[in-house]
Amino acid sequence: MSTSLRIHGDNIIECERMLILIANSFSATVQPVISPPYIPRYEIRDESDLLFTIELLAGYGRWNINLQEILQAYGAPLREATDAIVTRILLDEPQEEILLACEFSSALSAGNQAWQRSGRALTCAAVGIPYLYFAEIGGVELDENRVIKAPRFPNPIIPFSYLTASKLFRVICLPIYSASPSSLKTIRVRFDQVFGLEEGQRLVKCILGNTLIDDSYEKLTQKALAITEILSEQRQRIDTLRQKQWTEFLNLETSGQKAIWLEQNQVKWSKKGADKVVITQTFKQLSQLFQEIGCLSIGAKDIPLCLILSHQCQKLAEGLMALYGSSISAEFIKWIASLNLPLIVIWITGFKPRGDDSRPDRGLVPLARMLFGNEVNILSVVYGPAKPAMWTMLQNSPQLLIRQNGLWEAIANLSDAILVDSATAADNPFALLLQRSHSHFQGQIHFTSASAITVFTEHDVDTVLHLLFAHNHSRRVFEAMCNPPGGDWSGLSLLNFQTGEEYRWTSLPRVSGTGGKRPDHVIEFQLDDDRLFLLAIESKNRAFNLETNVGHHLAAYTQQLVTTSPTIFRAANAEWDLWQNDAISLSNLTILSGGAFCWLGTRDLEDTLARCQLDIIFAIEFRSVEQSALLHIKTGARGEFLLPQIYNLVQQFGGRLEIEIH
Repeated sequence: MSTSLRIHGDNIIECERMLILIANSFSATVQPVISPPYIPRYEIRDESDLLFTIELLAGYGRWNINLQEILQAYGAPLREATDAIVTRILLDEPQEEILLACEFSSALSAGNQAWQRSGRALTCAAVGIPYLYFAEIGGVELDENRVIKAPRFPNPIIPFSYLTASKLFRVICLPIYSASPSSLKTIRVRFDQVFGLEEGQRLVKCILGNTLIDDSYEKLTQKALAITEILSEQRQRIDTLRQKQWTEFLNLETSGQKAIWLEQNQVKWSKKGADKVVITQTFKQLSQLFQEIGCLSIGAKDIPLCLILSHQCQKLAEGLMALYGSSISAEFIKWIASLNLPLIVIWITGFKPRGDDSRPDRGLVPLARMLFGNEVNILSVVYGPAKPAMWTMLQNSPQLLIRQNGLWEAIANLSDAILVDSATAADNPFALLLQRSHSHFQGQIHFTSASAITVFTEHDVDTVLHLLFAHNHSRRVFEAMCNPPGGDWSGLSLLNFQTGEEYRWTSLPRVSGTGGKRPDHVIEFQLDDDRLFLLAIESKNRAFNLETNVGHHLAAYTQQLVTTSPTIFRAANAEWDLWQNDAISLSNLTILSGGAFCWLGTRDLEDTLARCQLDIIFAIEFRSVEQSALLHIKTGARGEFLLPQIYNLVQQFGGRLEIEIH
């Protein structure tokens, strides 16, 4: 008997990545089933049997359930949800059981971006959900002129933290690396033995097939350890652990043992300067105080985490008292002085110069918990320029701030204390002691089954557009880019329909120098006379959400991008390689612009086409799950020729998507 699964995802692209991963893990094929266009359904079959029926549910916080809240009810410390969560629909009751969570990253995993996803890994580990982090390595960074600067790599402490989390929380929590499409051949050779996609697929098969875990888990563990060693050995400075030190550190059982080992290995740490941030005079003295006490690196010197040995905490407390006096409560000073376990100190800028959150920093405290677990004490020192109102809320209504802000949720729910010394804090400085939950759940997570939504959003618009245009090469239609909410804009591709060659521009800028705006979708069409057209689409929830004149900005961005040299290319059925030549010839290319949104009425079509200066409008009328959706289209003179191709594409929905031309 086949198993009914659901994939809950950040967006339709992540859902589809998970779908393909499952099919590849079972050496099976994916076959679409006639279904509502916003809840696509598929069958996964091998040569003889139907293995799974799978529904894709794109967008969290919809479908009459909230997975973040469900995980928190089981003890998850953060409101984090991964790119994709696979559930099994139970046969005897209207419930789902969580089987697996996966993260897929095509972004450059370097600098502070490397630990941005640590919160998602920790959330799953804390409630016993197997978690696999599929990431690319060795991708090249581009300068402002889209010229290659250098390949980028994560700090070795990042893959290592998954190994410590697996051990500390007794759950599968592993990174699985593959070569970035833009990586150099020399890099692919260097890392070839530690790429783990094959073992990752075998592990997925064991988990979803409910069979005993084979040697794939152990092999992935060894590969993660090996990639940690390679990353540390290729660094120009000796600023991390090296070679077998990583294995020694991993084998230690307690935070006390780890602290003693770090002290014996004399892994000293010093704080980098904060040149980009306005800091207080007391913060400068605070940094100096930690230098005088003697901080230890937690395995990587350029990560803003350090360790204070328990016997040094009394000295630290005395230094803090001398520096801050009555500004810091006696209770806080007493807590520091009385610690009998190592203290992890995390230095969090947290905010950009204008006071906006620095999203990657929300992964710092989770990273520390992945490395050291729940038994160690954590002090978060926050010194960035948050808006003054935020400091007030932290002191007076911390729970409200935690509910509103993911950065503060990570800091407050995973730290034991907070020390604030910021130039924007009116009552600077201050400290808070926190009551932290230590729960760790291991067992099956069940929840009431998701149901069809009744309020439709941009997620549903993007799902329909993706299903409409993707996987239609034979019709000479190619989805050059799809970036729904939560996507990473990892690249735009063009396909040569005759040769099968694909050219790709990676690391896309948010805007271009010509006033361009990055599209959400780009679709490539080739006509019978071989003329090429790119349709750049902005998708929104409602028509009024589209910016005035956005059509010009979409076209300008796309035009400027494709007239530069691609970053990478590949021949048909070949691997990606760096493009070493000038820009490709696109003399027969025309760029059009489009807008897409949920249908509210006919008036939106005409008004939006003119106001936004677009060539085509897609307005999708969503109905109940039993009824077909209706795609309303209106074009300007330049977009009218697309209608026959779009009409043919709609037929693949088997009547569940109808079309009306206005």
